[in-house]
Amino acid sequence: MKKVLVTVLLVALIASVFAGCKPKAQPVKLTIWHSWSGSELDVLNEAISLYNQKHPEVTIEQLQVPFDQLKNKYQTEAAAGGGPDILVGPADWIGDFTKANLIAPLDSYFDSTFLADYVQGALDQVKYKGHMMAFPESTECVALIYNKSLVSNLPKDTNELITLVDSLTKGDTYGFVYNSGFYFTAGYFFAAGMKLFDENYNAIVNQGNGGVLALNFLKKLASDKHFIVANDYGKADSMFKEGKAAMIINGPWAVGDYTKALGDKVGVAPMPVFADTGNPFAPFVNTKDFFINANINETQKKAAVDFIKFMVSAEIEQKFFEKAKHIPSNVKVNTSSDPIISGFLEQMKTGVSMPIAPEMSAVWDPMQTAIDSVLAGKASPQDAINAAQNTIQNKINAMRGQ
Repeated sequence: MKKVLVTVLLVALIASVFAGCKPKAQPVKLTIWHSWSGSELDVLNEAISLYNQKHPEVTIEQLQVPFDQLKNKYQTEAAAGGGPDILVGPADWIGDFTKANLIAPLDSYFDSTFLADYVQGALDQVKYKGHMMAFPESTECVALIYNKSLVSNLPKDTNELITLVDSLTKGDTYGFVYNSGFYFTAGYFFAAGMKLFDENYNAIVNQGNGGVLALNFLKKLASDKHFIVANDYGKADSMFKEGKAAMIINGPWAVGDYTKALGDKVGVAPMPVFADTGNPFAPFVNTKDFFINANINETQKKAAVDFIKFMVSAEIEQKFFEKAKHIPSNVKVNTSSDPIISGFLEQMKTGVSMPIAPEMSAVWDPMQTAIDSVLAGKASPQDAINAAQNTIQNKINAMRGQ
């Protein structure tokens, strides 16, 4: 009897020991490519540190790539079977990446209970041909950002804008630094009546006079010595942070750095109405998203999904909102009392959803060439928009093998 009791106790002891032992988590390495800098990068680093506290077995390597190089770098590397596990980028990359099988569908990784905490419009933006091809981290558009110590009365339309800017420009301080990139100026092209595509995604940028009206407007601004109009993000950004520009057009990603430089002097409001048509500025509305590389195995995909879920949690989205002024996709983050975010949300009401079809990639360079050629005096607005139309459609035809 004593021998049996000893045996039973020994078995129980062994069982309790093994019950308290969990399999050791296998080491995992995740790579993430992004273009974040400043306040955005600070939050990313903080988030990675917090994630590592919960998951010490996961090593996260990040690579910051300039935004204008990120898409091409990813396409090149992923097409060759490489690239990062996770990519951060805008939704308009979805069409090209999906067509080339460079990103993985995410439908099976996020159930309806999880998705219920996210803005439906943001979730819709990342769906292509019925599949979720990315997860939205934030929503964004450009708007008027101004220095409240220099601007007291906001212009209602572009005529008032020109008058105000003329009065604000003094010495080395300019009334407005306007990035002439098509992403930043598109709102006035659309306000002027220009459309990008017909229902079949063929180019129609030269139909009607919208493109010509917008190009004439940009030409007028560029000829006014009180404006600085140039396709130079860094110059415009630096001038505003240094207090050398009263107004700038930019997005929520920049506001964290602006408030660091200028404190509570930073204000955000919708851009002025386009006086030539009476239509409101209609910027692209897009999402900033997490993509997962189609090349990686299922174990890596699951690890990547777990990290993405952490990045879009209310905890981390709150940090992106407070420190980098991202407009969160997570509805549990309270943004209602923030006047800066309210300014962007007001501008979004007149915005245009960014097309995510592959044809959108054919638009950027030709439209930028049209703007640059007009501002440089090398082409008339009509000739420039006609040339853009031909180039865009030729690119679309080439995509289709026509």
